[in-house]
Amino acid sequence: MMKMRWRASLAAVAAMVLVGAAQPALALTGDDGTFRDDFDTLRSVWTVAAGDWQASEGAARVVTPGSTRGSVLALTEYGLDETSTATATFRTEGGGATAWAGFTVHRSGTTDDYTQSGYTVLVRNNGELAVIKAAGNSAVTYLGTTPTAARPGTDWVTVTAHLDGDRLDVSLNGATEPALSVTDAAFDDGGFSLASHRDLRMVVDSVELTGVVDRDEPAPADCVAWSGAAATTVERGVVLNSPERIAEIGSRVDRGVEPQASAFDLLLTDAAAGMARTPAPPEVFFVPFFYNNPTAHRAARDGLQNDANTAYQLALAYRLTGDEAYGTHAASFIDAWTGTIDCVRTSEDSALAFSYHFPAFVFAAELLRGTPVWTEEGERSFAGFLSETATPVAGSILHRTNNWGSWALELTTASAAYLADDAAIAAAHTRATELLEHQIDANGHLPEEVTRNNGVGDYGIWYTHFSLLPLMLTAETLDAHGYDLHAYVNANGTGLGDAVAAASAWVAAPASFPYYTGDIAKLANVRTIDYLRAAGVIAHSMSYFELAANHYPSATFDALLAEEGPMTTIHSAPYLSLTHGGLTDPAEPGVGQGRAPAHAGVPGPPDHAGVPGMPGHANGKGRPQAR
Repeated sequence: MMKMRWRASLAAVAAMVLVGAAQPALALTGDDGTFRDDFDTLRSVWTVAAGDWQASEGAARVVTPGSTRGSVLALTEYGLDETSTATATFRTEGGGATAWAGFTVHRSGTTDDYTQSGYTVLVRNNGELAVIKAAGNSAVTYLGTTPTAARPGTDWVTVTAHLDGDRLDVSLNGATEPALSVTDAAFDDGGFSLASHRDLRMVVDSVELTGVVDRDEPAPADCVAWSGAAATTVERGVVLNSPERIAEIGSRVDRGVEPQASAFDLLLTDAAAGMARTPAPPEVFFVPFFYNNPTAHRAARDGLQNDANTAYQLALAYRLTGDEAYGTHAASFIDAWTGTIDCVRTSEDSALAFSYHFPAFVFAAELLRGTPVWTEEGERSFAGFLSETATPVAGSILHRTNNWGSWALELTTASAAYLADDAAIAAAHTRATELLEHQIDANGHLPEEVTRNNGVGDYGIWYTHFSLLPLMLTAETLDAHGYDLHAYVNANGTGLGDAVAAASAWVAAPASFPYYTGDIAKLANVRTIDYLRAAGVIAHSMSYFELAANHYPSATFDALLAEEGPMTTIHSAPYLSLTHGGLTDPAEPGVGQGRAPAHAGVPGPPDHAGVPGMPGHANGKGRPQAR
C-alpha cells in the first residue's frame, strides 16, 4: 500500500478545532477559508523549515537563527488562493539596520527560502518596506521598496498583503491605503511562510489569512520517498551478530567472562530504561547543519539515535535473556519507523546523521528476524525500506571521501549484507578499498580528519575516531561475506591496522598528537564524547578499539581496554564490548582465532535451543531476574 501523507483535509483539521465562547488560539474554517493562529503553542500545521522556532506565551519566536539565508516557519497543508490576504503582527530582536522580517506568499516547496520560490513581503529594522521575488541561485528581484515609520526592532508592526491576480498591495498597521503596490504576471496560488533574515530573531504575535485553500504540499526536492512496499525477496545475510556470536556471548556471560559479564550488566540497565521509552519517528526525517544550528540539529538527530539504539539494546537483551518483552518492544521501534516515515531527506546533515544512526536498526533487525516477537510482515517491510530508501540515502553521500563517505559506506554495507545482495556487497568492498586508498596516508594518519576545526586540530583525534568506527564496522561485516578488508594495504603501504594503531597511540598519550599545539586538555572527545560526559552520560569515541584489538593485537589496546572497562557509544553500534570484546569469530573452532567463512545468509529462524538464555536453554542463566 502506498503511504503518502503530504496533505491533509482542510475540513478534517477544521473539525479538530472546537470553537468555544472565547476566541481560540487557532481558528480554521473550511466554509469561509479563514485561518488565524495566536501561537499559544506551535501546532502541527507549522513546519520548522530553517532555524529553531518555538511558541509560548502567545508568540512564535526564532530561538536560534537558521542558515545564512535566515529562518523559515512554513504553514503546511494550506495555501493562499490567487485572491486572498495575509496579515502578520511581529517584531524583531537583534540584527542590523537592514536586517528584516516578514512573510512569503506563493511559496512552492515547504522548506524553500526567500531566494527559492515565492514573493516575500518584508520590513527592515530601519523601516524600509519591500517586496522581493525569488530568482533562484541565492538571488532575488526587487519588485518595489518604500521608506516607512515602522520600526520592528522597537515596536510591533502589522503587515497586510492583499493578493488579487497579478497585483499585490501591502499596508501597515491597519491602514486603508497601501504603502506599496507591485504587480507580477507570475502571481498564482501557493504556500505561506514566516521568514526572517540571517541572525535576526523574529517574534510573531499572530497570523491571519483569508482565501485559504487546501494544498498538496510537494515533497521536498531532496526527499528519498518510502512507499511502504514490502521486500519480495526472503533471503537474509549476516551483518554484525551471527547466531554463533550470540551463543558465545551468552556462554561468556554465564561464566562471568569479561568484558561480557560487566557489559551485560550495563546492557540490562540501559534496557530497563529502553522498556520505558516509546518510539517517536517523524514523517519526514531532516537534520539541519550542526554548525549553523546545533540545537535544532541535535533535536532532529536524537530522535533517530534514541529509537535505533533502543531497538538494538532491547533486541540484544531479548536474545541474551529470552525475555520476549524485550524483543516485542524492540520490534515496535522498527515497525514504528517503517510505518511512519514518508521520506528521508538528503540535504544539510540529514544523510550523514541517518547513515551513522540507522545501522543500529539493521543490527536490531538481524537479531529479531525469524523470532516469535517480530512478524514476517514487519520484517519484510523493513527489508523493503532498506532497499528503497535507506540505501539510496546513504548513496547520496557515498561519493564523499572523508568521514561522511565512511558512514555512508557502513550503512550501505550493512543494508547489502542484511539483504544478502552479493553484488551490492562486492560493490561495498570495492568502495571500501577506494576509501582506504584515499583516507590513510603513509603514516597511517587520516589527513582529512586530523586537522579538523578550521585547521586547529583540536578535533583531530575525534574525527579520526569518527571515520575509523564505520570503517571498522564495515570490515567486520565484509569479513562475514568473504572479504578481508582488515588485511588490505593501500598504495601508501598502510591500512586499517596502521590507522587504528596511530589513533590508539594518541589516545594513550594525547601530547603525542602532532596536529595540535594548544592545551592538551582541550583536545576534544579523545576517549569519550565530551558534551555527553558533561551531562553525566558516558559514551565512548574509541569503542571500535574492541574490534581493532581482535585483528591487530597490541599492548596499547590491551591497556586502554583495561582502563576503560566495557565501552559503549551513541553512533551505530553500541555495546561493542559486549558483542565483540575478545571475540573475533565464534563460528570457528577456538574463539578469537581465524576468519569467518563466507555466509550466504542465516538459514531460517535461529535455533533458540542452542542459544544461552533463549527459550529452551537448559540453565536459563543470563535472564534479568536471575542477575
